[in-house]
Amino acid sequence: MRSVLMVASWDWTLDKFRLALAESLREEGYEITFVCADGKYVDRFEDRGFRWVEWKSKRKRLNPFAELRAFLELADIYAKEQPDLIHHDTIKPNLYGPLALKLNQLRGRMDALPPVINTFMGLGYVFSDGLLPRAIRTLINPFLSFGVNQANVNLVFSNRSDQDRLRRHGILRHERTSVLMSEFVDTEKFRPFSPVEPAPEVVDEPPQAPVVLMAVRLLWAKGVGEFVEAAQILQRRGVDVHFWLAGEPDTDSAGFVPEDQLREWEEEGLIEWLGYQTDMPTLFNQADIATLPTKYNEGMPRFLVEAAACGLPIVTTDQEACRIVVNDEENGIIIPTGDSEALADALERLVTDRDYRRTLGQKARTDAVRDFDEETGTEEWHQLYDRLLTEASSVEDLEYA
Repeated sequence: MRSVLMVASWDWTLDKFRLALAESLREEGYEITFVCADGKYVDRFEDRGFRWVEWKSKRKRLNPFAELRAFLELADIYAKEQPDLIHHDTIKPNLYGPLALKLNQLRGRMDALPPVINTFMGLGYVFSDGLLPRAIRTLINPFLSFGVNQANVNLVFSNRSDQDRLRRHGILRHERTSVLMSEFVDTEKFRPFSPVEPAPEVVDEPPQAPVVLMAVRLLWAKGVGEFVEAAQILQRRGVDVHFWLAGEPDTDSAGFVPEDQLREWEEEGLIEWLGYQTDMPTLFNQADIATLPTKYNEGMPRFLVEAAACGLPIVTTDQEACRIVVNDEENGIIIPTGDSEALADALERLVTDRDYRRTLGQKARTDAVRDFDEETGTEEWHQLYDRLLTEASSVEDLEYA
């Protein structure tokens, strides 16, 4: 049985993006172990029959002594587990993981290094603009470059722009890369249907007027400000529409939207803040339009894939990550980044034209089933795993021949 460690700083990442893959790999005979910090999603791993190893790492911690301890702890985990393959997600495992393996090799704790997959589902905060992100990049780039260019490390991106950007930064210097989707969904679960009961606890009954939904980690860079500004514009125009914002402030990330601000918008009658939602298919099916006016370094937004699978027309910004899901005027509308007026115009068009809204939503569903279904997405990952393990076995056979 081939053993695999799936490693991330945040248990949410593994739950959202790797649990379905882990289950499909287990059916093929893989032994999957999750490695991450303790969190509210860990019980889901164990409920599904997976083993979990705690790694005491915090996503946004910058204390160098604490980070050194986290790095050494990760090396200890790898030395103890001796996996056949390691799959890293999020920036810290991508940075620390290859270095921890190299340290183990130098200390004689691991003979042959296993193949490694470093996954970049968007470059995120570290590669955004601003003084602090630039300072962090300056600090980590030499270590990241050393790690990702090790002979056993393979990189997977959600879009080609991120791959090209790492090359421009001089970080990536090899061709062991792939562009694969991590944001596939179960299109039987995420589908159009008529909900019996409303999902949002704070909404007693679905409103009669059209609903615009945005469900994300509540960061300014995700376009929350533009979402609210569009609501203000349409309110002034007298357009009958409801704006639902689902999610909670990601207080571990820079640039989160404070709860006080969310409450203030609610009191002004601009939005209904639904908080964290667990039944997303039902929530999507009580909305009429999905929007993500993001400015963030997205990989490929899962929200857009789920919304499309549920048959919602989408309004989003002109980024490659979003254009993977949305084709302008076919299954949604593409608008310029940071343009609240353009967002309001696009939403008004969809709100006031039911036939246009239905046409785009039907195409979104068709495209999602074709391009983002879970079965199709996991198969490509299976092929990558099998190839890397086969290549590693061939190298070992040559060494012992």
